[in-house]
Amino acid sequence: MGMAVLLLAGVLAGCRNGEGAAAPDGRRTVRVFLLLISTRQVEFYRWAEAAFEAQHPDTDVVIEQFPGSSLKDFEIKLRLRFSSGQPPDVFSASEVVMGEYARLGLLAPAPPAIEKIVQEKSLNAMVRQAPYFDGTCYGVVGDAAWQALYYNKDHFRAASLDPERPPATWAELLDYAERLTVRAPDGSLARAGLSLRKTGFKPGTAEKWYTFLYSAGGRPFTTDGTRATLNTEAGRAAIGLYKSVLFEKKLDAVEHGGDQQGFGQGRVAMFLREAHVIRWLRENYPDLDFGVAPVPARDTSLTSSGSYVWMVSRDAPYPEAAWQWIAFLMQEDVYARYAAIGGILPMVKAVAARPEYRDDPHLRVFLEQSVAPPYSFPRYNRANDLVGAYVERFCYGRIGADEMLERAERDLNALLAPNRKRKTPTMP
Repeated sequence: MGMAVLLLAGVLAGCRNGEGAAAPDGRRTVRVFLLLISTRQVEFYRWAEAAFEAQHPDTDVVIEQFPGSSLKDFEIKLRLRFSSGQPPDVFSASEVVMGEYARLGLLAPAPPAIEKIVQEKSLNAMVRQAPYFDGTCYGVVGDAAWQALYYNKDHFRAASLDPERPPATWAELLDYAERLTVRAPDGSLARAGLSLRKTGFKPGTAEKWYTFLYSAGGRPFTTDGTRATLNTEAGRAAIGLYKSVLFEKKLDAVEHGGDQQGFGQGRVAMFLREAHVIRWLRENYPDLDFGVAPVPARDTSLTSSGSYVWMVSRDAPYPEAAWQWIAFLMQEDVYARYAAIGGILPMVKAVAARPEYRDDPHLRVFLEQSVAPPYSFPRYNRANDLVGAYVERFCYGRIGADEMLERAERDLNALLAPNRKRKTPTMP
């Protein structure tokens, strides 16, 4: 985040000032910058814009859609918008981005009405906590994701396992994975008993491993983000599980196509993933008989998570209208319409309690899964990149378990050293 911080810091003296330009018809303009990756999302926001303006005829909401599907590219564009003095009035980004922007004084603190929504309507403790940085609320969570265990019920039956009794502990997870693994005549994997996240987007690789770390009773960092806490008994247990699956029992391999595609095609018996896979599987593999179960526990069943917070720029010309737009999106009936797009977990407690979610055997598991509290400290993105790179190197056999933990913690502590001197910046 070094270059990004430099770019953002420059805006502290260069953001737009004043009341801003109104629409040609005199209405207050609220510009909303979004990453939309489905036609259903586009249709929802088209409806929401019209519905909100009907209730607030003095406001003109302008949806500015990011032209791409990469979250990383969206965040880069967002930084460029701020550094050029043209920030959007309203946007949604991860709690990590929120923390960086809040630290630089680029966000408007949420008014009491928004904080009340956070405290009273949020689905769980993680969702309530995510919009806060240094004790100040900066928005409300509209989307979040965490993991649970997917398993193929037909594979369970073929292995004489009860398809209604998924593994609840690490010991059972490894035992089931051994029984579910199928090998080709040459000894190569035909079906992975348990597919681990081994490569790809580095923060995603890290987050999947964190779930095992959490379930072993550990944490990757101190709460304030000043030090790494990987080289611990819990860290050794979490990387030890990967070692057992990949190198000792050989129940998965880096060359074996896994994840949701492999699961849908029958090349994977179990894997951990977020709730959006439910809809994807139902649409692409409608005959697949699968189950979803809580994260298997060593010490506890706990999953890592990521959230996306609605925020308002400090220099939004019409902050009251901007917060009204966010409050509108979080109204129960409006949010229920958004959740019906599919592929998301409802973050509004009343919506999550509706029968279509609570009575769904797959979604209900996610709604009841215990979720680790979020981190929000400077350099968290870079720290996740670093952890993900080390996990990947381990999975490819390029570094041993003990060395991986020792070197990762050493490099992370060097990266996080400035956080040990951190002071909240003074607003200009």
